[in-house]
Amino acid sequence: MATVFEASGIIAMFRRPYTTTSSVSYPLPTPTAVAGLLAAIIGLDNGSGDQGFAANYWPALKGTRIAIQILAPLKWHSATLNFWNLKEPQKNPHIQVKHQFISRPRYRFYVQGGIEEALTQHLSKGTFVYTPYLGVAYALADIKYCGNYPWQPLEPQQVDVVTVVPHTPGLEMDILASGGAFRERIPYRLEQDRSLVETLPIIYQTDPRKKLRLLKWGELDVTRCGEDIVTWFPAW
Repeated sequence: MATVFEASGIIAMFRRPYTTTSSVSYPLPTPTAVAGLLAAIIGLDNGSGDQGFAANYWPALKGTRIAIQILAPLKWHSATLNFWNLKEPQKNPHIQVKHQFISRPRYRFYVQGGIEEALTQHLSKGTFVYTPYLGVAYALADIKYCGNYPWQPLEPQQVDVVTVVPHTPGLEMDILASGGAFRERIPYRLEQDRSLVETLPIIYQTDPRKKLRLLKWGELDVTRCGEDIVTWFPAW
């Protein structure tokens, strides 16, 4: 079985780590951001009470795999936020910092293995332990439980998938039939001190009405989950 839920909000920001003063967002939730969202829902303590950079939930996520579907068209929104000026407060107590947000985001997440049982228990009751958000604490997330669905392996053949596609060796796509596609490299896994362990290249659509057509999958894990055909990231 796979647990399926949706997360939506007014804004989202999945910050690119190499942007400094003005924060720029990835166009979709990265697996590392999804890991934090799952940990918040089931109550895995990140340890930030002792060390601000800690992410102690990573060992508990071992064996969990996810798939990510974009349900709302990608729309960008820029805003300037008023922050405390900690470096030179004598000049001005506040500074204004530009941020790039995703406007009115909505995503569907498929989760299998690892923490799946604990996640289902919380989602089915409509509960969470820590406040769920979409990338940053001021982008609160509304969570909707969709259900649990059996997943079935597929024979290698041409398929149209609804999810973000990890780009793995042997993958062949029909870009014209897909209506175009975008490529990005996103963080996939972190250490407990939030240092980067691994990134993965992905292919994605910004229009949820379009599906990505796969001709050959190679090493990619593709299954049917309910009525959808999804592509899985490797298990953490």
